[in-house]
Amino acid sequence: EEVTESDEEDNLSSVLHQRAKMPWRACGKYLSAAGILLLPLLVLSQLLKHTVMVAIDYCLALWTEAAISSKIELETKNCSHCMDFDHSPYSKVFSILCCLGIVLCLVTSIAVEWTGLKVTKKLHSSLLNKIILAPMRFFETTPLGSILNRFSADCNTIDQHIPATLECLSRSTLLCVSALAVISYVTPMFLIALVPLAIMCYFIQKYFRVASRDLQQLDDSTQLPLLSHFSETVEGLTTIRAFRYEAKFRQKLLEYTDSNNIASLFLTAANRWLEEYIGACVVLIAAVTSITSCLYNKLTSGLVGLGLTYALMVSNYLNWMVRNLADMEIQLGAVKRINGLLKTEAENYEGLL
Repeated sequence: EEVTESDEEDNLSSVLHQRAKMPWRACGKYLSAAGILLLPLLVLSQLLKHTVMVAIDYCLALWTEAAISSKIELETKNCSHCMDFDHSPYSKVFSILCCLGIVLCLVTSIAVEWTGLKVTKKLHSSLLNKIILAPMRFFETTPLGSILNRFSADCNTIDQHIPATLECLSRSTLLCVSALAVISYVTPMFLIALVPLAIMCYFIQKYFRVASRDLQQLDDSTQLPLLSHFSETVEGLTTIRAFRYEAKFRQKLLEYTDSNNIASLFLTAANRWLEEYIGACVVLIAAVTSITSCLYNKLTSGLVGLGLTYALMVSNYLNWMVRNLADMEIQLGAVKRINGLLKTEAENYEGLL
């Protein structure tokens, strides 16, 4: 019995280890289908866009600090003939950066949609060629519904859901990295606490992805009986009233609703837990280091405000990054299933001469 229990624990730990791993092979298959030219364009446009966004915030911080310093200087000198602060150089740079950011946002959106379209067309055509040339043994052993799901549901996931999730994941990841870079630039002491914070975030997201995926599937599985029971109740309303089963069906509907609400509550609580605790640690460390630098190193108030603003947003960026990572892991299952059918060997038949 002890040997059996130890074997079951080993199997459970191996299963949990496999579930905690990202499907990198499916991710590589998806990205390789995008092509050599389109993938660098997607990465470069994302990097340039977020670089410009950080430059816009930095320019705004310098502009605000210069305007406040000029106003304080005028009030200190009490000079009525002194010239007011000239906003035109800052406004020109700010306008140019904003226009460039809008253009890069458009380029990034086009690159993401173009990537999704190209990957879908390539995988769909490859899958269609493999299925057409598949041997008869394949159709006898594979259910027809499974083949139809590869062409319908999985292709729909690759076409519509993966590009949007990929864009959200890259955006939240780069926003999180840029926020940490800005905080580290404003207060270099933040780098000391960044290493243990990064290690903690790695282990948290590793186990959170498994829990988030399970809770999302639990939410979906409890929602289906609720919708089915509601539609059946509406369709058979006359029969239910004839047999006076209103209370029974109402009670069953409330039970399904409670089950779905419990799953949704746990999913929301898990997301809020991830956002609040990690974000609170980042904000606390950034606030302490920024105030210390401002008191002893004469750091300007504009840069301190910029660092604290990014620190307040890091929690939201981290939350969306991990959630999009969990969604991407689920959606890459469609690529994995299609890739499994692409390994089907063709019928060894040359035809009639």
